[in-house]
Amino acid sequence: MDLNNNNINDYIDTTSLDENPGVFIDIDGVVLQGGKPFEWSKEAIHALWNNDVPFCFVTNGTYCSETLVNTLKGILELPFTNDHIVVAPSPCLGLTDYHDKRVLVCCQDDSYGLIAELGFTNYLTIPELVEVFPELDYIDHEKRKILLNTPTTPERERARNEFRPVEAILLLGEPINWECALQVIIDILMTNGDPRNKFKFVPSPHLPIIACNKDLTFKGAAALPRFGHGAFLECLEALFMKITKNELVYEHLMGKPCLITYQFAAEQIQRLSKNGNPINKFFMIGDNPDVDIRGANVFKEHLHMLSETASRSSRSSRRPSIISENELRSSVYNSRQVEAILVCTGVYNPQNDMLVHLRGLFNDTGFSETSSTDENNNSTKSTSISRTDSSSRLARTESNVSLNIEIDRRELRNALSRKNSFISYFDNKQNIPDLTVNNLKDAVDYIIKCCNSARFE
Repeated sequence: MDLNNNNINDYIDTTSLDENPGVFIDIDGVVLQGGKPFEWSKEAIHALWNNDVPFCFVTNGTYCSETLVNTLKGILELPFTNDHIVVAPSPCLGLTDYHDKRVLVCCQDDSYGLIAELGFTNYLTIPELVEVFPELDYIDHEKRKILLNTPTTPERERARNEFRPVEAILLLGEPINWECALQVIIDILMTNGDPRNKFKFVPSPHLPIIACNKDLTFKGAAALPRFGHGAFLECLEALFMKITKNELVYEHLMGKPCLITYQFAAEQIQRLSKNGNPINKFFMIGDNPDVDIRGANVFKEHLHMLSETASRSSRSSRRPSIISENELRSSVYNSRQVEAILVCTGVYNPQNDMLVHLRGLFNDTGFSETSSTDENNNSTKSTSISRTDSSSRLARTESNVSLNIEIDRRELRNALSRKNSFISYFDNKQNIPDLTVNNLKDAVDYIIKCCNSARFE
């Protein structure tokens, strides 16, 4: 569905809506671009707030909650709390088995405050590990010179002797120095958590890895999307396979489009519901088909599966239910749905979508429409313009249109022969949105109209 050229009311199916919706909202590319809000962002978010529609911001970023809450408070001027925020590693709060383990964390400095917030009590970062074992970071030529010319201090020797081996690896977000992080993580995997070990064989299975955010790209201030943590993980996976001939396996993977993140966010939204009734309709507003939209569709399939399982269990007294009590409670609302809304202000841009250009080319009506338009325009002009001038101008217009169409065809043909990457966004049916709109405001307008229609049914 596309709202760009149609009345928004045409897309409201009030027969399937209840009156207690909740909304997941991506941040980068939807609310903000390069850290600055779109001109419509404040109005759109205030509309949800004023209509008592509970929502939370679901981002694959790894910011401290306090930092992100304060940032959004300042930009959008609303009293947000931590319940309004879900970051990629938020579900780590439930991984209590790892909270006391020795965990090696890979991230940037601005995420350090988040580690303890997630419940981890005994961790070290890659720079801290390299401080104890500087020989691990041997790519930097300047550091190499210093290492070769600096004797080991008693403090460092004691730290090496007392080093507690790593028991798990937490990949929060892309680091600054990728080459150092990639080298050190593979070292730790191949030495089973202790760089003092002499390497013999690749451990199998390797240490547990918890990875957050597989976004290959995200939309920043630049014209094209920027590499995200997913790009770093792709490099790590490829290097591990190349070096060890083994596949890198994640013990836990979270962040969009992973189901666990949508489940966690749904619980957050439920707590924000002012009337206390169960949320029975979810909307996801995102800019990335491969992340936001796919995750919403996975969540939709999961809820449908729970509903079907609950229905079968209720009809059979001989076989016990295989789902948990909480899941059973949440699945009995058969009208519960998820609707994925794609905006065109971030990673997805129709100008970069070959299918949009193909549709435009095939929908072009050619010269007849142009001729008709020009003739109508000519009829309203002064009769002093001669038929000869009009015919000449029309001929030039037809020539220009013909040239532009031929250029478009040539570019599309060349792009298709190169397997343009953007066409692959919707090759996977899970990446297809229920609705495509221009921006956040259009998405919020649609949601509010849906809610109002349902309430007055």
